[in-house]
Amino acid sequence: MKYYDLPLRPMQESGAFLLRAIQNEEMPRLDLLVRESVQNGLDAGSSGKAGSAVQIDFILREHSAHAIASNFGEGLNLANLHDRYPGASKLLEIRDCFTEGLTGPLDFDSIKSGSTHGNLLKLVFEIGRTRGDDGAGGSWGLGKTCYFRMGAGIVVYYSRIRTESGYEERLVSSIVEDETRPDRLQSDSRTGIAWWGAQEKLRPLTDSAEIHEVLGHLDIQPFRGDQTGTSITIPFLKDDLIPEFEQEDGVSPWWYHSYESYIQVALQRWFCVRLDNPYFVGGPWLAATVNGKAIKSGQMLPVFRVTQSLYNRAMSDETRSTDYLNLNGVQDVRSKVISPRNETLRTGSAGVVVAAMLTSDQLGMKAPHNKQSPSLCVFGYEENTAPHRPIVTFMRKPGMSICWDDSIESRGWAGGFAGSADGRYMIALFVPKAETGQPDAENDTGSSSGQSLEGYLRSCERADHSAWVDISGKRIILNIRNTCGRFLRDFGLPASANSTVKPSMRMARNLADLVLPGRGFGLDGRGGKAGNPSKPHHTGTGTGGGGGGAARARSSNPSPTLDLHDINHLADGLCVGWTLRWGAEDPESSREIYVEVDSEGGPISAAVWTDSGLGPFPYRLINSTDPTLTGRTCSYTDTLLIRSAFLEGSDTLTGEVMIKVVSSSGRSLRPILGVRLVDSSGGEQ
Repeated sequence: MKYYDLPLRPMQESGAFLLRAIQNEEMPRLDLLVRESVQNGLDAGSSGKAGSAVQIDFILREHSAHAIASNFGEGLNLANLHDRYPGASKLLEIRDCFTEGLTGPLDFDSIKSGSTHGNLLKLVFEIGRTRGDDGAGGSWGLGKTCYFRMGAGIVVYYSRIRTESGYEERLVSSIVEDETRPDRLQSDSRTGIAWWGAQEKLRPLTDSAEIHEVLGHLDIQPFRGDQTGTSITIPFLKDDLIPEFEQEDGVSPWWYHSYESYIQVALQRWFCVRLDNPYFVGGPWLAATVNGKAIKSGQMLPVFRVTQSLYNRAMSDETRSTDYLNLNGVQDVRSKVISPRNETLRTGSAGVVVAAMLTSDQLGMKAPHNKQSPSLCVFGYEENTAPHRPIVTFMRKPGMSICWDDSIESRGWAGGFAGSADGRYMIALFVPKAETGQPDAENDTGSSSGQSLEGYLRSCERADHSAWVDISGKRIILNIRNTCGRFLRDFGLPASANSTVKPSMRMARNLADLVLPGRGFGLDGRGGKAGNPSKPHHTGTGTGGGGGGAARARSSNPSPTLDLHDINHLADGLCVGWTLRWGAEDPESSREIYVEVDSEGGPISAAVWTDSGLGPFPYRLINSTDPTLTGRTCSYTDTLLIRSAFLEGSDTLTGEVMIKVVSSSGRSLRPILGVRLVDSSGGEQ
């Protein structure tokens, strides 16, 4: 095949630029590849009817450098090629079948005025050009650059399409590499970008005999009979595409052990609602195999089976016989049609959110199944203790999860819900209503845009499709997310522990609140109520003050107050300096400094926490330096008891205490310090 180097021209992209164009370094590269390749195949099969299937196969095998050099040797530094890949290398072939294939003109000279560029030119020769229909996956045309990041930068494209006269095969290869790399494969290229194609001009091979000879060297099977589709082959696959797994016991889940197993789970992670699901309504369902082994919905990990069941319930009132929730006796399932404020959408609802609360037993985490936890399957980390973060995903018509969200912030998709105290898991899904319209608005030409919600969401996706971000001046996604959040928070919050304390709180200001020194510590102005001299007094950083109006009505003697200062953040807690103003109320009684958990319903004490079945209390006060209490005996357990004998004429004491996080739940909660009166026996007054 003939080599065609891309010359350096004004405003010309380079290989180094394209390798970073997608700008997603957080998502594992294999996940990016699965998302992009499957989405391309589904887009090419979008003309199929619901109930039919698009077949996508991932095939891994070994190959030699000679197989590449014999077909694509022109333009390459073969010495560098053999030095970098001296032995057998791994190759990945991704095949989609029963799709339209790489259709369209063979080269740019064949494009007529007003005609479409076609799949071939868009995928192989262009950057930044995408499909225009709302239901398509890509909206930037940059996702295809992930192929070049998986290996040496060489990608082979083979396709068979249907034409008016029968069938036509096409084969072309390209390379994108960092042109500044010392051991680059193209010694003379100034851009790092090139193609291999037909002898007469830069276009794919179309002679079947020539194509089959190249395919034979790479062990790629031609499409036969009435098959149409595309094969994308990546040789010299890198050996570090599986992310590192960090766990205390050092034992990684089974899918981290090979490329085959990781791809199996990645397919479930991003396409669980469409994978082996004949009830998918956005087009043909996805049939996928990895090295010939089909992925069946009944064999998926439980969290992804749950998500597929939630999708089917969102799309239909009919409950399927294969519904995972029914099969496992899950009763706590709710759904809601999302209709944000009137100015958000022109017609109809925005979509539907559906959620379920499941026990670990219903998720197959106990013997004999011993399945991994949802957080491990989705995010790659383990949550060992309750409460467990909610897991929410959302998607458009193509059925790919845009992302999985486990935020417990108030503006997250779960509305600040931080997990159920009884240890159950919340799994939720939002599906937009594709045909819903936006508010009438004029575009640059002065006419109404008429864009659907599906089209708007597509335009709001990043190049890697990993988020929805509102276009400047609009709040459509924000309003949808907030409406979903309120529903999920109300669904997840359990009943109150008693009439005054609610562990069904939005448990938190995430531990991030604790490590931001400019934020409050304790009451942050939410309550607006003054302290009661007969009740605990909580305080904020650098604040003081005594009892409020209700307190003064009962007693003219000021109650004790606690000011906090010099907060130092440690790896396992906080070291807090305090100043105690003794107060004139019952001056002979001792004062007690204690720690509680902040919540939306008010502070939760250690006793209430334990009685409510929330597990071990997450904080412990431990001894630290007490400048004015040196040499005196103080009680440091869960509280600090300060006796009146410590005053010696002073009405102010200072000291330091450490709030130690003693359970994992404490890292997603917010501690507050308070002071109260205790009688001589140590009981509260």
